[in-house]
Amino acid sequence: MRTAERLRAPWPGIMVSSLSLVAMIAISWAVWDSLPELVTTREATPRRAGFRVPRLVLAAALPATLVVIGIVMAGATAVADRLRPHLPPLLVASPSRQTRSMNVLFVLLPPFLTVLHGGLLLRTAGHDVPLERGMAVAIGLLLAGLGLALPRISARLPVPGWGRAQRLGGLAMTAVGAGCAAGALFLPPLLVSVAAALAAGVIPFLPALVALARARR
Repeated sequence: MRTAERLRAPWPGIMVSSLSLVAMIAISWAVWDSLPELVTTREATPRRAGFRVPRLVLAAALPATLVVIGIVMAGATAVADRLRPHLPPLLVASPSRQTRSMNVLFVLLPPFLTVLHGGLLLRTAGHDVPLERGMAVAIGLLLAGLGLALPRISARLPVPGWGRAQRLGGLAMTAVGAGCAAGALFLPPLLVSVAAALAAGVIPFLPALVALARARR
């Protein structure tokens, strides 16, 4: 049975993305004069030449990335909305789930990009900022947010125990993210980030795999 609900704009995601874009532009403006005209993105070695880009490229890269992601996701959502009447329900998310997924993406990702953007520009401008530690904390918060949202944006499969498995998976990802954010304050941030990324790629989905395995028996 097809749903009569209509696709709605993800206004919370739009607002957070807009504020993050303004913040990135403001950071770029504030440190512009402190940035070198050419920024070295790859140091020269005996086997390869170095690589430098104009400061405009560095200052605009992540804001442009956010804009491109927004355009691509809006286009993909519009295409999925057009294809929905012609495809089985399991292949295309419902309008409400599409809206929730867009909100999750554009509420969580832009602040993460803003932290990365600010850290890179401030360090390039000569400021001593704990970029690695800050990024590890940001990764942890991103994972925790994804974990909280996972049960609401995951596909609903007709599998016994699927909803409970998604809730357990979300709690596991939230725990991994919280552990990463807290651990990065005391442990080597790179090690914590890699461990959290690996755990987030496996642990949260184990309950779902168990549910699928049980359903096949």
